[in-house]
Amino acid sequence: MDSSNLIKNLKIIVIIALIIAVIGAVLYLLYGLALVWQAIAAGIISGLLFLLVIVFIVISVYLWTRNYLLKRELLRYQTELRYCRTELAKYEKGPNNENKKN
Repeated sequence: MDSSNLIKNLKIIVIIALIIAVIGAVLYLLYGLALVWQAIAAGIISGLLFLLVIVFIVISVYLWTRNYLLKRELLRYQTELRYCRTELAKYEKGPNNENKKN
């Protein structure tokens, strides 16, 4: 009788150990999936932020070169305007000016 009681207790202990092991395995699996999910989400967010940084760098380089070219063009037009003003002043001060008021 003592032997059957011992076997019953052993079966109960084994069943409880298996239940605890299954619960532990499920919790470990959920924890592992949560970690994997967080890693995937972090990778996606990092990738999007990296793409945003690249887009901002490209936009800033584009705008910088456009600004540089516009300043160059503005200086060229200013030089041309100064030249036109000096030529206009020459014609206005010339000796054969018919528009002189006496």
